[in-house]
Amino acid sequence: MKNRKLKHNLIRFGIDKLLRTINRTPRVIFYHGVDHVNQFPSLHIAPDIFEQELKFISQQYEVICIDEYYQRFQEKKFSNKEVVITFDDGYKNNLTVAAPILQSFNLPFTVFVSAGHIESGNRFPTFIARAIITAPMLNNIDIECIKFKSPLLNEQQRTKVFGFISHTLKHSNIELINEICQQLINNVSPETYQELCHLHSADAPLNWEEVRILQTKYSCTIGAHCMDHFICNNYQTYEQTRWQLIESKRLIEERTNKACHYMAYPNGIVHEGDVSDHALKAVAEAKYRLAFTTENDRLLNNNNPYLMPRYAARFEIEDFIIKLALKPQLKF
Repeated sequence: MKNRKLKHNLIRFGIDKLLRTINRTPRVIFYHGVDHVNQFPSLHIAPDIFEQELKFISQQYEVICIDEYYQRFQEKKFSNKEVVITFDDGYKNNLTVAAPILQSFNLPFTVFVSAGHIESGNRFPTFIARAIITAPMLNNIDIECIKFKSPLLNEQQRTKVFGFISHTLKHSNIELINEICQQLINNVSPETYQELCHLHSADAPLNWEEVRILQTKYSCTIGAHCMDHFICNNYQTYEQTRWQLIESKRLIEERTNKACHYMAYPNGIVHEGDVSDHALKAVAEAKYRLAFTTENDRLLNNNNPYLMPRYAARFEIEDFIIKLALKPQLKF
């Protein structure tokens, strides 16, 4: 479905409407940020495209809050036209850009925040890797803790190095992840790192006051995304996984004075091992109502409440419309 002309024609001739009629199922959509960002790839969707997508789903689907979604899941009373809008990580632009647009459509939404980053203001590991490796003033990279050195003389080298570091970050324990991030930052001066953070302001996390504004001024539910954007895989110990899942819930409740009933697994690709048995056990112990993956599967009546499916939003409106109509795929 990468052919833009084909998608355009499917919509032009009303095929998308037929597909939506046939392929009905509750959907939880996830975004990250909403902002104007020139770099590619980016986690942040352009505001005008975001507004187009909201207009479309508000006309074609029933947008409900996550509490209502939970209630219908419990009672097995879905109409199969439901959509829940969610955001991962907790970016400042969820408040400054996304929330006013959502409010203009009177739509509820949920933001899953990495509570440790909200507390500290520190950037997320993938941002640190991307910002440092693509920094034009840097011609070499040195990460002693993983015995890695490489020149950064052209875009191809930078892309290859970022791919390697990103993979390493996603397949390491939290202690090594933190060490890699600090050593990445050490490749530039403190002043340069601050300049990079300013340059990439779209990736700045919320603070607690801004989280509270989201809850009080907008129809927003705050959920957990672990403490440190922690991937709950088997590279982590049970003790660390348990702490990430329980402490993030506790801290959110303490800072907002509201219950935190829902969480989303960072990365969240179950078939790639992002949700360990340790995580499932800890989520149950923390007494979350629902926990969400990033697996685009169909919701079943007997779905494990701690392995709930979600659909990744698209960055082009026609792609968004067709993918919503086509996925999750019907099982014949």
